[in-house]
Amino acid sequence: MTQVLNHWVTAEEMVRSRIWREGYESYRLGQKPVYGAYGRKALAYEYGRLVAAHLRGQGHQLIRVQTTRPMYEPYVPVFVDALEEVLGEK
Repeated sequence: MTQVLNHWVTAEEMVRSRIWREGYESYRLGQKPVYGAYGRKALAYEYGRLVAAHLRGQGHQLIRVQTTRPMYEPYVPVFVDALEEVLGEK
């Protein structure tokens, strides 16, 4: 999917990351982006915001995800599909 620090990260790994979930939740809650706060992981944060914006643009109600706990398993394939669609990999 995408290369981060000289290794490839799959869409599933991205969606499961805490930073991705923080980006998604940030957008869902209508917060301003804070890209500089994530350093090397800013891409995961941006992808989370991007997926949330994409889903909202398609008329989906954005579900709440936990940022301090692992992703609820049934949500993973939904978010992976959305991320791949946004990135043109689907």
